Amino acid sequence: MICRNCGEREATVLVQTVVNNQVSKTALCGRCAAEVEPAAALNAVLEALAALGGRARTHPGRCPTCRSSFADFRETGLFGCPDCYERFRTQVQDLLPRVHGGAYEHRGKVPRGR
Repeated sequence: MICRNCGEREATVLVQTVVNNQVSKTALCGRCAAEVEPAAALNAVLEALAALGGRARTHPGRCPTCRSSFADFRETGLFGCPDCYERFRTQVQDLLPRVHGGAYEHRGKVPRGR
């Protein structure tokens, strides 16, 4: 069977999706299957379900805006969005004295004496 996505390689993965009790099956090659992001699809479904319930879905360890975690920040050293600063304030406060030479606030550069 040929991959339904690229139409070039042999299909080795069967992706099954259920929407409104309707099952659809798609045969994909390994390369195309690797591009499928199940976590993104799951998040979209959970957000749609939360919208039906009238509440936004939040995860205690993730930013509600960009869904990045503090572990993501520790790996890259970068936050995903401006809201991450508020969401991870308590974890970052412990790092600030090390980053800012003992201070809890960034004070900018000190001008050289003239």
